[in-house]
Amino acid sequence: MKKITIYSVLASALFFTSCSNDYLDTNPESTINEEQLATSPQALQGLVDGIYTGFRTFGNTNSAIHEDFGHRGMLAGTDLMSNDVTMAKSSWFINWYNYQGRLQTNGRSLFPWNTYYLQIKTTNTIINGVNKAGITKDNKYVLGQAYALRALSYFMLARFYGPTYVGHTSDLCVPIYTYVGFEGKARSTVGEVYNMIENDLLKSIELLDGYSRPTREKIDKSVANAFLAQVSLEMGKYPQAAQAANAARQGYSLGNEDAWSNGFYDLTLTTDAMWGAVINTSNTSFVASFHGMFDNTNTSGYAGGLGIYKNIDKRLYDKISATDYRKKAFVSPVTGDPTYPELPPYANVKFKDPTVSDADYIYLRASEMYYIEAEALARSGNEAQAKVVLAEIQKARDVAYTTSTNTGAALLDEINTQKRIELWGEGIAWFDMKRLGQALERNYPGTNHPTFGQLNIPANSSKFVWQIPQAEIDTNPNIVQNPN
Repeated sequence: MKKITIYSVLASALFFTSCSNDYLDTNPESTINEEQLATSPQALQGLVDGIYTGFRTFGNTNSAIHEDFGHRGMLAGTDLMSNDVTMAKSSWFINWYNYQGRLQTNGRSLFPWNTYYLQIKTTNTIINGVNKAGITKDNKYVLGQAYALRALSYFMLARFYGPTYVGHTSDLCVPIYTYVGFEGKARSTVGEVYNMIENDLLKSIELLDGYSRPTREKIDKSVANAFLAQVSLEMGKYPQAAQAANAARQGYSLGNEDAWSNGFYDLTLTTDAMWGAVINTSNTSFVASFHGMFDNTNTSGYAGGLGIYKNIDKRLYDKISATDYRKKAFVSPVTGDPTYPELPPYANVKFKDPTVSDADYIYLRASEMYYIEAEALARSGNEAQAKVVLAEIQKARDVAYTTSTNTGAALLDEINTQKRIELWGEGIAWFDMKRLGQALERNYPGTNHPTFGQLNIPANSSKFVWQIPQAEIDTNPNIVQNPN
């Protein structure tokens, strides 16, 4: 009987076991052996469910830092590294906002590393076990989920710790682990990492064909297609990105103003939500959560209670059409907000949690797919169809919108701007800045970024790449550090 031991990145204390009781119940570091695992659909699904739990668990780094609440925390942090989000006071997430968190000696540099490698170890166990035993009708859907989760985890790691794909395929990215081992590996190239990500997603899409998931907490074919769309856009594979984005968004409703404006707190009420996590009284981390940090209206959270408001950048607010109902998601600098008179200009009222502490995490929305498809079509030379796709979502948000007459760079800028407006606070802006080679420019005339956040960083700076955490440097002799 061969006992499974999970170890993906040496003894750098990457994998702690104090996440939550339901995660521990599905931790592969148990007495279950490979033969039992591969032949038990229940055990396999238990492991996958443990991964989903890990994605929304507080304290993956065993720290008491209230930014460390899983995948949604990583998305929130990166938005605070962009041009588009301001924070009113220096508090949690300040190390993201001022770019100190990316440094190897800052504990935040470990957050993405732990969050995703922690889940990769489990996906590898599932993938290797099933492939060894043989794919059957009883395990193919679990395998498909595992491939998608591994791909997403490596994609996130690559975007944090590596450069962009286009023009950098030979540069160093992150180590690839596809099996259990005790040797810390060297960093693979960007090309190698993305090749594995893409292959995993293509396998996932094939395996998940016909899968009907019980809840949106689990990944199905549409979500795997959405991941492929994001990855293909990063890789410059524009026809594939457009095709995958179109496939991903089928069957989801864009909703109306009431649906869009309900606070993004409920995975089932948000009509275009594709994937997320259900938070309730048994698994909430309360203030150490996304709405705790971003809901300016909740006086029980950090944002609303302590005045650590998360606001929209003035320039982006000014670009929202007056007839676009998404503008109401931010406090007008002219009229204020009569419902929340205490909030300052530009404060967001997009995220609201009427439950106070049990708001769900929404990781992915179908609305993003429209902008990916439109950009990919435009970059593929099909601007006419790009405008059709862009108009489909814009007309759902702005009654006065007319199909764009822009072309070339102006059309791409329009698509990107509307994407930033639609997905403000949802973890897209900084990754797109990095992909598109855009500078951080917060110190400008009339800026509403506070003094401690008025940074200007040129496009393509090394500061858009996170350093490898000190814990990994100390324990893995094969690792090479990124520039400061």
